[in-house]
Amino acid sequence: MGFAAGLWGALVQDLPLVYPQLILIVTATVMLWPGDLFVPRGEKRRWAYVTVAALVVAWFAVSITPNGQGFGAMFEVDGMAKGFQYLCLAAGIITVFLSQLQLDALGEQTVEYYALLLFSISGMLFLVGSTDLISIYFSLELMALCIYILVGYLRTHERSIEAGVKYFLLGAFSSGILLFGISLLFAAGGGVTTNLVELNDKLALAPRSSSLLVFLGVLMVLVGFCFKVAAVPFHMWSPDAYDGAPTPITAFMSMAPKAASLAAFLRVFGTGFNGVSTDWVAPLSFVAAASMILGNLAALRAQTMKRLLAYSSIAHVGYMLLGVLGAGSPGGPQAVWLYMLTYLLMQSGAFAIIIYLQGKGEGERIEDFRGLGRTRPAVAFAMLVLMLSLAGIPPLVGFFSKFYLFKLAIEQGHVALTTIALLTSAVAAYYYLNVVSLMYFKEPASDRAPQPVGSVTAWVVGLSCALVLFGTCFGAKLLSWAATIV
Repeated sequence: MGFAAGLWGALVQDLPLVYPQLILIVTATVMLWPGDLFVPRGEKRRWAYVTVAALVVAWFAVSITPNGQGFGAMFEVDGMAKGFQYLCLAAGIITVFLSQLQLDALGEQTVEYYALLLFSISGMLFLVGSTDLISIYFSLELMALCIYILVGYLRTHERSIEAGVKYFLLGAFSSGILLFGISLLFAAGGGVTTNLVELNDKLALAPRSSSLLVFLGVLMVLVGFCFKVAAVPFHMWSPDAYDGAPTPITAFMSMAPKAASLAAFLRVFGTGFNGVSTDWVAPLSFVAAASMILGNLAALRAQTMKRLLAYSSIAHVGYMLLGVLGAGSPGGPQAVWLYMLTYLLMQSGAFAIIIYLQGKGEGERIEDFRGLGRTRPAVAFAMLVLMLSLAGIPPLVGFFSKFYLFKLAIEQGHVALTTIALLTSAVAAYYYLNVVSLMYFKEPASDRAPQPVGSVTAWVVGLSCALVLFGTCFGAKLLSWAATIV
């Protein structure tokens, strides 16, 4: 009884660290049961407002959550955890707003859609603060299992079902590799701990006879994480999943899971494997270079906007892995967080425009953007700003986030990788500017009368463009601002 009482007391004492996650989990559970019983099928849309409210409340809960460690040193709230939790919650709010137009048009409004979003985001909030390989694994699975279902959400669309099945099978395989890597590292550390700080000390002092075990374990964990962020050569699921998933879920996948997985990447390799960096710096450098090269070259051949953004997201992950290589330094997490923030702003605006055009029977193919500057000048101008910023054209905010990341990589001695990043950024500018060229220098494919933009789309696009332009004015102060958050 005494042990149970002490365990319960410790659990209650640590609960304030996970109030944001509890808010989302409780809300999602109530939405599924018994809340769903009292809402007619035709009124499922109202759960979107409940979802946004839960995410906003969780945002404020994150802001007031005290820094600290709990649950047997398996979870920690610090500046980095809070910074990436803000990004995940913001991506969730944007996704709910983007979902309305498409779900209404398809008649696919269900409570399960919003509940799965909340469960997935709660997994992300756990993931960014996990300080133990076991808690990291379970957080990843909570995040990923919900996304597998959301990718195949459109049950009457073959592409959606195919994408969901492919993603699930490859995701299960990568999770097995990750778990096997964790077991090898547990054995190499003496079979006593999976805590990142303690494991780092154990692995650094491991006998030479265990060096192969350590290398294989670190390599398998690296493979597992590379799959989660869609880095080459573990990206094969990404284009099909992006193309087949509902467009709002494609936007969600390009923002929130990447932010959470990169935060875990930084914590695992910057804290847990810092003492054995010689085992993973070279493989990770290869993955970063391959992602930048293949992602940008594949995007040149893309015929649809969703595939173009899917391949470009692989390239952007390659850039962000430069920050992971500097995870042991204070600037690494800050540079990755800043890049992810600007990427979230640009992606949300671009996908909002795609969803808007899809509602008009357009927007699937890149050719659908022909003459958009004449038929819908406001939408075309917003897309212009977002494409130029994604390309890293100065002085837009996308340039500053790339500049800080590349500067960090050079300071860490990764000159060759930075050179590859600069050259591939020039390739990326080509396909982004090709979209701009189609909008302003080509005749419309058909006679399209100018049409008003819906209120939700206008808010998302307008806000993202405004923040991109606003960040442009204060580019020099962005990194110092990031340092106060991460």
